[in-house]
Amino acid sequence: MHGGQLSQKEWMARLDAVDVELNELRPPETPGFEGGEASHVDSELLDDATQMPDDSPSKAPRMTDEEKAAAVKKAAEQAATSELLTRLQLTRKYYIEAIRFIEVLHSGSKVVSQLLSSRNKSEAIEAMDFFVMLDAYKVETSRSGIRRMLRLIWTKGNSDEGKGVQTHLIDCYKGLFFEAPDSFSPNDAANYIARNMISLTFGSTPAELTCLEQLLSTMMRAGHISDAVIAKLWQVYGVQKKEISKTQRRGAIIVLGMLALADPEVVVKEIETMLRIGLGNLGKSDLVLAKYTCVALRRMIPGRQARSKEAEISKLVNSHPVLTKLAAIVEVVSANKEWYGVSEQAISAIYALSKHPDVLCSDILKRKAKFVFQPQIQRSPSRASGDGDDQRLGTASTDNKESSERPTSAALSQLLFVVGHIAIKQIVHLELCELDFKRRKVEQEKSKAITTVPQDSTEASEKDELDLIGGTTEDDFTDAMSHIRERELLYGENSLLSNFGPLVTEICANNNKYSDRSLQAAATLCMAKLMCVSAEYCEKNLPLLITIMERSEDPIVRSNAVIALGDMAVCFNHLIDENTDFLYRRLNDNDASVKRTCLMTLTFLILAGQVKVKGQLGEMAKCLEDDDKRIADLARMFFTELASKDNAVYNHFVDMFSLLSAERNLEEASLRRIIKFLVGFVEKWNDVAYALSLLPHKNEDITKTLNAGFNKVISANA
Repeated sequence: MHGGQLSQKEWMARLDAVDVELNELRPPETPGFEGGEASHVDSELLDDATQMPDDSPSKAPRMTDEEKAAAVKKAAEQAATSELLTRLQLTRKYYIEAIRFIEVLHSGSKVVSQLLSSRNKSEAIEAMDFFVMLDAYKVETSRSGIRRMLRLIWTKGNSDEGKGVQTHLIDCYKGLFFEAPDSFSPNDAANYIARNMISLTFGSTPAELTCLEQLLSTMMRAGHISDAVIAKLWQVYGVQKKEISKTQRRGAIIVLGMLALADPEVVVKEIETMLRIGLGNLGKSDLVLAKYTCVALRRMIPGRQARSKEAEISKLVNSHPVLTKLAAIVEVVSANKEWYGVSEQAISAIYALSKHPDVLCSDILKRKAKFVFQPQIQRSPSRASGDGDDQRLGTASTDNKESSERPTSAALSQLLFVVGHIAIKQIVHLELCELDFKRRKVEQEKSKAITTVPQDSTEASEKDELDLIGGTTEDDFTDAMSHIRERELLYGENSLLSNFGPLVTEICANNNKYSDRSLQAAATLCMAKLMCVSAEYCEKNLPLLITIMERSEDPIVRSNAVIALGDMAVCFNHLIDENTDFLYRRLNDNDASVKRTCLMTLTFLILAGQVKVKGQLGEMAKCLEDDDKRIADLARMFFTELASKDNAVYNHFVDMFSLLSAERNLEEASLRRIIKFLVGFVEKWNDVAYALSLLPHKNEDITKTLNAGFNKVISANA
């Protein structure tokens, strides 16, 4: 009757419309008859038993032809109304049954969604097909399942099953979003696919965007994205019309940045467009657009996932317009919280694109420090942008009134954020310099047997540089890099960063004096990043960071401190190893986001072998019964992965059981479910059953049960 679509919203609307029609057709209720009550009947309505009614057939008048016709017409109308009423009642029943079926599909979607995480690959593939089928029938729950499918792009492809899951996911998404109807022209098909790709970014979480990035870059490398679609995406991003929505323009550059991960040529050809739109006037009013433009610009340098090196460009000089625009963004002072994301991506792009990013970032730090601590000194727009026009997204007011005021907490917070991120990127830059040295040394050693005559001064200078490399050992260069990181960056006489180490410590240690919440968050984050630079600075400020993690009222600050301790466990394991108990305590944090962050951090550290487990796994086992489903699911994933590492669950089972059984706040039912889950990973049951049978028990039934269980295991393994 209505086709095969199963949208609950549409079927509910149809049911409501039928109910309205039925209410209009039903006769009005007669007073006194609604309940069948006859206790107050008028006596005139009652006839004597022996009295002949006046309207008996013998006394009834004959009907005229007109009255007969009217009676026939009325009877026909009543019959039609009765027929319509019956049909509407049947239709209503049909709608109710359809809605019940749709509700079953909705409830079933929750179960099938869990099957997407199944270790059985065939179940995961069938679950994907289920949601694709739901989408074809317009069932509302299909979209959430299709989004959840994205995480399967990370399925390990070292087996035929793993490859099958990834391939099937790509096929599903191709059918859903990347294949236009056959009736479409090539231009309409490109528009259709481009719109679908942009829509995939709407309302996505950072985790979903990461999965989508992996999916799109994989499809780009496989040649599933045409040049026509890419051209349409650039049209959406570059159009000057203001009526286009912000989400569409943002979605276009997000997708283009993802595609550039596989092929940098996608963005190399449109540098001018990105400078004009994302870092121009439109970017000034939409910092999210500016942020993703910075991400796309960073992708001009090919990464490991790039399918070719054809688009590789040489590093840029610091006067290049791209770097000038990026530097101008970092120097902006804005009350918008999105500024932090823009600044982070802009600094990352500078370090990816610049030949000498440390020089450019030093200039940025000097200008921002002068703005904060010497507000009367006005920065020339030409210094920030490299030309006569003010290229910054926004500037602080420079009138006489504000120039005489003390720097605001917002400006200082932004300065400290920049300091911390530059410190982290500088460490990465030094590591890349070391890798580049080793690569060039290997190349120099390979070319020793080949004698070439330099043809010009450039080749001669390169040869001299290689000769210098040849005279330096890798150990010497590594020691030099370590010395710069440990002693020069935070303690060198000429280091800019050395001026900020004591400052952030002062702010973090005096939260009553510096009470601004954003300033405290920025200072804590900056201090944590500086601690990843130098072991000496880390050791000196570690007690302060742990105190902040324990006592801060801001869950964001506590989460950042947890992540920072995880980073330090990788950088300076010997300093953090003795303080992991403080990290485990955050698993009992009152805020779910902090607990989740702590669990993810510990999951990485333990599975990667960065921290030693010393009887604290029971704290992670308690997360299996957490009220937050995401925390419980993450805990299950952790123990599933841990069980694959040399009987790790078996080795720590006694410690976990001891901690769990002593936990007063853990209900008995929850304890049993946790133990039942963990026991599923214990394979050495013969030894366990025998050991339990030797335990003295006063209750004979317990002993009998244990012996029966032991004999059952022995016979099963015989």
